Amino acid sequence: MHVGMVLRQFSPFGGLELYAFQLVKGLLERGIRVTVICEKDDTGYKHERLKVVNFAAPPKVANKADKIRHYYHVASAAVADSGPFDLVHSQHFPISQVDVVTFHNHTVFRLTEVGQRWEQLLNVLKNGTSQAYKLREQHDKELCHQARCLIFPANVCLVDFKNHYGLDGKHLAIAHPGASTVEGLALQHDTDAPGKTFNFLFVGKGYRKKGLDVLQQACSILVSNKKDFKLYIAGLRMKPYDKARLALAGLSNHVEYLGFQKDMNAVYQKASSIILPSRIEPFGMAPIEGMLRGLVPIVSRVCGVAEVLKDESDSLILEDHLKVQELAALMEKLIDNAELTKKLSRAALETSRKLTWDQTVESTIAAYNAVLTPSPTSK
Repeated sequence: MHVGMVLRQFSPFGGLELYAFQLVKGLLERGIRVTVICEKDDTGYKHERLKVVNFAAPPKVANKADKIRHYYHVASAAVADSGPFDLVHSQHFPISQVDVVTFHNHTVFRLTEVGQRWEQLLNVLKNGTSQAYKLREQHDKELCHQARCLIFPANVCLVDFKNHYGLDGKHLAIAHPGASTVEGLALQHDTDAPGKTFNFLFVGKGYRKKGLDVLQQACSILVSNKKDFKLYIAGLRMKPYDKARLALAGLSNHVEYLGFQKDMNAVYQKASSIILPSRIEPFGMAPIEGMLRGLVPIVSRVCGVAEVLKDESDSLILEDHLKVQELAALMEKLIDNAELTKKLSRAALETSRKLTWDQTVESTIAAYNAVLTPSPTSK
């Protein structure tokens, strides 16, 4: 089998990028030829069955809509010039020729269902007026209708697309991400020792979509309740207004921005719990990577990762992602109960060991075979 894998950046860092990189490695290890068609290759990865084809980057002055148009044309041309392929697999990248798509983001309509009222209204406005939003919606619809197989990281994302695009007659599959850090000690902090600060970790680039606004408000409640804690934020660099916001909320000594980090193992060692209170989250890979280090996850119910977790068993689930008081209560539960934290930590570690990239690859290959095997009605 020869697969053309289309994505913007071939890299072992990030969310979509790490997913695609691990998938490509797994396909190669199983004897499948892969041609990666991308703008940039940051992996340095070599394999006898791997070929990398690059397409041109858009002009630096291009706006979002023009970038989408540019990527569609250059990537489609690169696929046509690099084939033929048994399957063309898009990692949620707009192209004209496609057999399989893995969707890594929700539809453009998602925030109207899960955001605050003003966010819902703003999202409706953007969908109606923004060329970039319109183009993304157009390409998502085309990918759904043209591809024979649609793969999603979790059911919550599948349902979102099904509600908006139908998807009747398509082969639908779930391929969860795996955990990819090196295992270490279960907990880096002795949480029941007197005078020890309880450390939380947030990983992500979004502020509202990832729920960082709700998380920081919850931290303000912890401060007012005189809890001893610290929140590390990885993936975002502190800007002047972030500093001002923390100062006004009385959080300057409780929140630390770490910026972009390549050594995530070192970051995970700083905390005892990882929090992902997202409004929009097709899956959420950081919690399971943290779990592999024994961190206790607190995730919102709307996150795809919640589908592989069990509340009060290996995690704490935030049922309403917009409820600040509810999130603060879950954080206090860990701060105040060292035995519960240790119990959830051990269970989280065991759960993460079962979530492997091998499963991701096998689920994807099963989807490939479903596409390549003629159905009885097609004979």
